[in-house]
Amino acid sequence: MTQPDRSSSRLARYGYLLIAFHVLLHMGLHWNHFSLDIFGYHAWRQTQTMATAVSFYEEDSHLLRPRRDCRGNTEGIFRIEFPLFQWTLGVGCKLVGCHPSKVGRLYTYLLFLVAVGGAFFWLSSLFPLPLAIGATLAFLWSPALFYYSVSPIPDVLALGCSMWALGLWFREKHALAATLFGISALVKLPFILLWLLPVGEALFHTSCSKLRRKILLYTLWIIFPCSIWYGYYSSLGQNKGLISGLLLYRGSLERYLELLYHNFLVLIPENIIGYAFTFPFLAGFIRYAKRGVSEKPYWLLGASLTAYLAYEAPAIQEHHDYYLFPWLAWTTLGVAEGLKWGTKWRGEQFILFFTTLAPIGAWLRMHHRWDSSKPGFNPDLLHHKWALRSAVPDTARVVVGVDPSSFIYLYHLHKKGWCITNDSLAERVLHEALKEGASYMYSDSRRLDHLAQEYISDTLGKWGEFYVYKLSDPKRFSSSSKN
Repeated sequence: MTQPDRSSSRLARYGYLLIAFHVLLHMGLHWNHFSLDIFGYHAWRQTQTMATAVSFYEEDSHLLRPRRDCRGNTEGIFRIEFPLFQWTLGVGCKLVGCHPSKVGRLYTYLLFLVAVGGAFFWLSSLFPLPLAIGATLAFLWSPALFYYSVSPIPDVLALGCSMWALGLWFREKHALAATLFGISALVKLPFILLWLLPVGEALFHTSCSKLRRKILLYTLWIIFPCSIWYGYYSSLGQNKGLISGLLLYRGSLERYLELLYHNFLVLIPENIIGYAFTFPFLAGFIRYAKRGVSEKPYWLLGASLTAYLAYEAPAIQEHHDYYLFPWLAWTTLGVAEGLKWGTKWRGEQFILFFTTLAPIGAWLRMHHRWDSSKPGFNPDLLHHKWALRSAVPDTARVVVGVDPSSFIYLYHLHKKGWCITNDSLAERVLHEALKEGASYMYSDSRRLDHLAQEYISDTLGKWGEFYVYKLSDPKRFSSSSKN
């Protein structure tokens, strides 16, 4: 990697003010988003995260007992990724006395700012200050991050930990860096790939045999907690599509090639890098390519990320852009190297030109995702949220449908129980729910209403397309079914 040159320049002198200006601009563009309810692109993932945070706040603060709302009549223990994001949000809100649903977006944004600080901390250890500032602003204005910086998903925490880990590693704080790498991998497993950048540096660019020996110990230090959580506690292994990736893919070769094309040539330049910085990235990529094997750590990381994307493409599809967050480390290095080439050609104006375009590009690419008239689910759930919530006691076990996500409806209704994800499952779910204590049903599907007629004893109200029903007494239902 290139070592930083601390030579004086106007951007070096006033660069911190430039970063502050862009952060304030970024924050200003999000000002009206902090108080928004959860809706829009990947609302299912956000409500899944928030429901677990709420469970830590309202039910059990035990870190190893995260819960979900779609739980039937069980405790609802739901272990996927290590729930550090959800736990810190839920327990933190309990300490200060505010509900997680009120501050979930703001909390995510604070973690995003921590990630931006980590990116600068890392890049300034490798590049002269003007280049570190330019590349940090490219990171700040990544269109995907522009959206997810106020969208409560644990990937933002994992990204922040990995950025600070890289910075600490290149400042020779190796033990602390390995610890943060371990946390980032616990929170979101694919971030373990970023550990390959320090591994490559130690193997190919360091003559210190002591450090090379320690690499194995640090690797074990990172992998051991992950193997315990994901191998013993987590139910991630039950998600065959995600874990098996390409191995279980049964689509056509043409479809798979379409997915690769979309991820490599659409999502990465459009959402991860942003078109504003695509040219500097390409210039940097070419510079790294020309240096060839002398940049083995960079290519080791790039090859690993490429293999990860190729393997997970059937799960990522065309829309799971946050799965590509680990790519930000690699693309940001490419941007920094491209800016280095550009400043030799046009001076620091080269950096200022692209940093001026970046906010425009991020806004144009993502602003439509906050359109409350197109929330990604039935808008009546938001329009009549409080009436629907108050129609039934929060302590009651309910059935909701039809919610393909199995997370969105129960989260917004603040209820626990059963979720009908498809009309064809209605009778089976209702029969099970009645036997186990379900008392009410929320439905926005007239077909579901028809299928559930024999289970309904009364209609409590109608709000938009949503009906709220009182379900039959399970004893009366079971006796009538015997007759």
